[in-house]
Amino acid sequence: FQQRRCSARRAAFLVESLQDLDRGLRARGARLHIASGDPAEVLPTLWSRLGIQYLSFDADETGEPYARRRDARVLTAAREAGVRAEPHATETLWSLEAYEAKCGGMGNAPGTMTAYQSLLGRMGKVLAPVDAPVAADYPSPGVQGELVGAAEMLVPSSPLALPWPRETARAEVESVWGPAEVAALSSRVVPALRGGESAALERLEAKIQAPGREAWVAAYDKPKTAPTALTPSTTALSPYLSLGCVSPRDMWHAVDAAAAAAPKSAARSKPPVSLHGQLMWRDFNNLVARAANDSVPGSWGQMEGNRFCRQVAWGEDKAALAAWAEGRTGYPWIDACMTQLRAEGWIHHLGRHAVACFLTRGDLWQHWEAGAAHFEAQLLDADYALNGFNWLWLSCSGFFYQYFRCYSPVAFQKKKDPSGAYIRKYLPQLARLPDKYIYEPWKAPPAVQKAAGVIIGQDYPEPIVDHAVVSKANMSKMADAYAKHKALNGGGSGAPAKKKQKR
Repeated sequence: FQQRRCSARRAAFLVESLQDLDRGLRARGARLHIASGDPAEVLPTLWSRLGIQYLSFDADETGEPYARRRDARVLTAAREAGVRAEPHATETLWSLEAYEAKCGGMGNAPGTMTAYQSLLGRMGKVLAPVDAPVAADYPSPGVQGELVGAAEMLVPSSPLALPWPRETARAEVESVWGPAEVAALSSRVVPALRGGESAALERLEAKIQAPGREAWVAAYDKPKTAPTALTPSTTALSPYLSLGCVSPRDMWHAVDAAAAAAPKSAARSKPPVSLHGQLMWRDFNNLVARAANDSVPGSWGQMEGNRFCRQVAWGEDKAALAAWAEGRTGYPWIDACMTQLRAEGWIHHLGRHAVACFLTRGDLWQHWEAGAAHFEAQLLDADYALNGFNWLWLSCSGFFYQYFRCYSPVAFQKKKDPSGAYIRKYLPQLARLPDKYIYEPWKAPPAVQKAAGVIIGQDYPEPIVDHAVVSKANMSKMADAYAKHKALNGGGSGAPAKKKQKR
């Protein structure tokens, strides 16, 4: 959990998840204990105080710099204290170590989804998840209380009570939320997703396991889901997968069972667009993050040194970046997406595609690293490996190279939601505009604007750029960047691939 960038909504989702875990443990005669501080310093103190001889923890296998240093220091402290420590890889279908062994080293890690699918096919059947512990698996009541006081190491009651375990002092970090933002949460749009394993399992059942869902699961085709639906048209399980509220193996086997029970007449999708395919993307993204960091430590999530990223001379315009982040671009579809992101911590993947393209190669020509940092702060499903991969893909910096395929901030959704219901929900100032102008309000005559109660340039901004003009100019910039890449890499691929890979 990269708390160095974190919105109030995302922090609240984490607190809800911790509180739900605590309730689950208390129902089994135990509870969740939260320690605050540098793990390599705090844990040895607790081991000594509580007589702990065994440590089990969730290993970070991506090579994220802080996680790698933290885990190494904790393992060293455990050895020195005589504590047996066992890291366990739980974030992926197979541990990255297992993938590495199968492909003969991270230098041979797959660089395409097709290559990853081939690797997965050699891994064998995905293991079944282990059952959750029951009350009998825990010490008898009272043991916990004898070691730790009832008022000690409690679960945070609000985002403001979250501990700060990172190496960077809180005072040195530019905070993106505080008391005012936390207080404002209750007055914003009610989020579609609440944190915790209980909510995760309820959603898993409702979307995948419930009777009658079998055909939907079997036919699931992610690119065909609705980005302008007013409630998520996908499973929206990604935030729970990101925080470990539900296991990817749980979801894999739930999809297996539902698809197997689907009627023979049901359509059947295949990876990478199927539900199984979505879990494959997660593992593939984690693999390439690990491969990048093994090649140049800390290079994942940035352009410099990243073996999977092309070097592009992006611009730097703080005003343009702020307008994008705050939903003030003057393009209602883009601004509605960014408003939903800020209010709910989630947007459909095609909405993410559109706003990422708009910020980078499509319109504003801003660095994808800035967009990735904003998404890391805002998304409930923010994930180190996936976030970095998606921004490489959408900016055409890596993995996807058809830079001439550019999302229109107007036409892209106009045919899917002609009345602009999605825009009207998240941009209520435009709600009274006729359908004809909902995607291009600057074209509405003054009389129409006045009747709708919105004056463009006053109540809602003019377009920040002319998409038709800047998108063509940016394609030329990308062509130049690709040509330089080809020259620097001895004639390596510099031209866009002819066929788009579905996601």
